[in-house]
Amino acid sequence: ILVISDTHGVVATAEKIIKKYEKNIELCIHLGDLIRDAVYLRNRFPNLKFEIVRGNNDFSLDYPSEKILHLNNKKILITHGHMYSVKSTYDMLVNHGKSFGVDAVFFGHTHQQEEFYTDNILFMNPGSLTYSRDGSKTFAIAEILEFGVVAYLEKV
Repeated sequence: ILVISDTHGVVATAEKIIKKYEKNIELCIHLGDLIRDAVYLRNRFPNLKFEIVRGNNDFSLDYPSEKILHLNNKKILITHGHMYSVKSTYDMLVNHGKSFGVDAVFFGHTHQQEEFYTDNILFMNPGSLTYSRDGSKTFAIAEILEFGVVAYLEKV
């Protein structure tokens, strides 16, 4: 699974990453900001499945603000993260993930890569391919294994 977020109108790097990995991934997740980028990428790569949620800069109600994916007997909550104040604390997001009994939570919004486990739940932020806080272009690859979900934080 390729996980990207916060492209903010610049899709060139996302296109390059998808081209690089498209033969080895089954799904691309875009965690919001901007939906139009995700729709463009989905149209550009019609043979790749996309899951899309909206972020704080997305105003279309055509996409949910969060979604639970059921993949290979695992549950993954995808959300942009802004509704859970992830720029200041992860407490609300952690409690929300726990309430659904998910195996993983993928979120964006902070533009910083992050990965941590709480109560055997993976929390992962791929950062941003456009405006990462440390100046690099970042994304993540996630894999669903029998024992759980693992993530690999990547830089372009």
